[in-house]
Amino acid sequence: MKFLKRFTFIALATSLFVAPGCKKDGDDGTDLAKLSLEFAFKVGSEDLVFGDNYEINGKMVNFEAANYYIGGLKMTQEDGTTIDLSQNYLLAGLGNSANVQGELQLSNLVTTSFFVGVDAATNMQTETDFTARPSGDPLGVQDPAMHWNWMTGYKFLRIDGSVDTDADGMPDTPIAYHLGSAAMLKNLEFNQTITIKGGDNTLTFELDVEKFFTGVDLAVEVDTHTGNNLPLAERLRDNLETSLTIN
Repeated sequence: MKFLKRFTFIALATSLFVAPGCKKDGDDGTDLAKLSLEFAFKVGSEDLVFGDNYEINGKMVNFEAANYYIGGLKMTQEDGTTIDLSQNYLLAGLGNSANVQGELQLSNLVTTSFFVGVDAATNMQTETDFTARPSGDPLGVQDPAMHWNWMTGYKFLRIDGSVDTDADGMPDTPIAYHLGSAAMLKNLEFNQTITIKGGDNTLTFELDVEKFFTGVDLAVEVDTHTGNNLPLAERLRDNLETSLTIN
């Protein structure tokens, strides 16, 4: 029999929320598990640092923004328990993190599923609904903006920066890759065993921007706002299959 446990989380811009101390699981004194979520960005094996130059596909680039939405998150443990976080959204950005409110049994994660994007109903909310969201709501007003307007909805993913177009080794031309609309929602599932130990555990969502731009000539294909270059947006969406990992 599979059991469903519903959890919530608090997402913070720069630090984790500290939950109360662990309870004990039974007479053997074994700790239950706590889980935090973090978001990392890589350029190959290097950590992404805004403003630093990197060579991707033979071009020098740097980045100033990198964010995407995670929704529909569910995790299944070896004992059949489903950890259901699907009622919440996370803004996966450099330095962002979240703390799952609740405690898990000591059973490894075996399946993690979620989508990158925003569900259709939420994406079609009214302008009043959007602007009424409280400060700190991942779906509220963000800087840089993760929402076009109440008619076109959210930017599911946003990566901005500059690229070298004159071959002098210095990025000089703005680049902007903004994915949105129902067709850009990307479902992902990871079937891998992730160890859960007593006490604190961290699950890291890692986006490798080098893999994300596989097959893209950054000096030529300098932007997509989805509608203005749908084929490029579709390629980038599909590249999430290989560029986004969890560990």
